[in-house]
Amino acid sequence: MLDFVSHKEKVMESARDKRTGEIVEAEDLWLLDNVDTEGYVCWGCGIEMYPSAWQKGSKKRPSFNKMPGKEHINCDADAESTVVKQGQKKSVRHLLDSAPGLMPAGLKLIEQRPVVDPDATGSENKPRSTRSASSTSSEGNAPARQSRRPVNAIRQICRAFIRFPYDRGMSLNIPGIDADTYMTVFKKLKDPIQSYPDRRVFYSQLLWQKFEQDESQIIIPLSGEWTKDESGKPKPSRSYKLQVEWGNWSKAKRTMLLNELETVQEEAKEAVNKKAKERAQVFFIGEQSADNPEIFYVTDYRLICAIMGHIIYP
Repeated sequence: MLDFVSHKEKVMESARDKRTGEIVEAEDLWLLDNVDTEGYVCWGCGIEMYPSAWQKGSKKRPSFNKMPGKEHINCDADAESTVVKQGQKKSVRHLLDSAPGLMPAGLKLIEQRPVVDPDATGSENKPRSTRSASSTSSEGNAPARQSRRPVNAIRQICRAFIRFPYDRGMSLNIPGIDADTYMTVFKKLKDPIQSYPDRRVFYSQLLWQKFEQDESQIIIPLSGEWTKDESGKPKPSRSYKLQVEWGNWSKAKRTMLLNELETVQEEAKEAVNKKAKERAQVFFIGEQSADNPEIFYVTDYRLICAIMGHIIYP
């Protein structure tokens, strides 16, 4: 799936792992101790793809790029960039129904297990990637055309919500949420701060403040109530706080979330400097505190993401 349309060059958000046959999200590279830079191909046409910006300390979001001199040929993945651009202006439902990655059908949380290279021995026999416990690998690099499918984390679902505002009437099945379309599943956190009795995929802008964190949790400040300072500029007066309970997460998963938050904060500052419309949006499925409506709790790393986007409501 191609990266958000504001990027000038064509990069891909996912690629196929050569060895396992699994499609890997670029952000998942943050979870790996070692990244095989020659281990990925385009999931649409099979040309070599190399990962970039996955290294520790990078201020950019990871992506997959085609090798110099290589071009996509009759490629569904490459063609998706056109669909994304069209989707910002009109309905593209007839195309989304046959695009497996662009408009996921739902969320299906599947436990991941490490994949160990059977040819490796001794101390070199270390997990290199992850795959679904119930999945099977595809034969060949370029898979047959598929229909919409569920995904194992909310990031792709949230990207679809941003990208295709005219198609939010399409079906979306998320266990535990009593709603069945993109339009009804998502809920923006509003000013003034209030209670939300129904479980939803909540979202709000990320504030430009430092994150409070320790070994058990990280607290993410989100847009809530606003006032004006002495010069008349708006400033947050009371914010929502997303408390991510990460005490039992692996170090890699903590680093992945922190990298994504810090990256999207930098992207948001750049957008403001360029007078662009995109903003840092945090999406999550969590529980609101019964005692303090400012606070939400999240415990699963797959149920939170931070994405740059301009959300419109046609």
